Amino acid sequence: MFNGIKKLFVKKSTSAQFGIAIRRQIGSFTLVDNNKTEVDEFYTDTNDNPSAWLKELFAKHNFSGRGYLVLSPSYYHSVQIEKPDIPNDEIAPALKWLIKDIVPIEPENMIVDYSDSEIVIAGKAKINVVCCDAGQLKKITDCCKRKRVNLTGITTDEFAFANLLTISEQPSMLLCQQPFEDVLLIIVQQGKIYLSRRLRGFSDIGGYSEQQLMAGICEALSLEIQKSLDYFERQLKQIPLTKVQVLLPVLHEDFIIEKLQLNSNIPVTKLSLAEPFQQKRHCAASLGAILEIAKQEVEND
Repeated sequence: MFNGIKKLFVKKSTSAQFGIAIRRQIGSFTLVDNNKTEVDEFYTDTNDNPSAWLKELFAKHNFSGRGYLVLSPSYYHSVQIEKPDIPNDEIAPALKWLIKDIVPIEPENMIVDYSDSEIVIAGKAKINVVCCDAGQLKKITDCCKRKRVNLTGITTDEFAFANLLTISEQPSMLLCQQPFEDVLLIIVQQGKIYLSRRLRGFSDIGGYSEQQLMAGICEALSLEIQKSLDYFERQLKQIPLTKVQVLLPVLHEDFIIEKLQLNSNIPVTKLSLAEPFQQKRHCAASLGAILEIAKQEVEND
């Protein structure tokens, strides 16, 4: 992560870079252009017409150069299935028919992609499948084309948040959230996601007082963390985790971390971000998007 940050803030770039994270009613963006950085939120009216508020965003800010778009779960569905026993070049075309009964999108309206899972369970390889509504996604990409906004790629919030972690041989858990979304728990090793879980029931965690957090919320969150640790180490037979990092852009983040640490045998710490992002933690997904470009540049050096 920090090599990527250094790339963004030290190296003179011939073109600007940007990350845009969209979610329910509110999103965030990061713009980097010749060492100048702009980070902020933008507000939306509805998920049904994202092109309308993107058009407004593009009118207010200069999204030149290239960048990534981050989709929240409001815009995609993610499932894990057993890898089909067919040639690799036939997997992508077959996916929409393999998942048609487990996602609420008709096959003819799907845009589908997949990645191989890092975990093999009971000797069977798995793949992680992501699908979007083609019509909804086309509204977004068409708006970008009309405004000459150059999208290098589209990713999901899991991968954007994973980019915020330092690449290490040791697995690390990140407990994170985009405001008003479910809390996301991911375990990352060597920059790759080994486990990803949505923790339902915690989307309003930012609205709780310390007293409410003490009345069972923090305990329930600790239980979810421990369940994931046990599953990763005992069921998936992976090496033990050495730390849990937290990125919850809420008023009582430090209080939550303190209570989680009391219930954990391994360190629970706040994920540190470079400035200006440390003060803009609610915009971290857009930073994760732009770090995808920095990661590619580091790999190509």
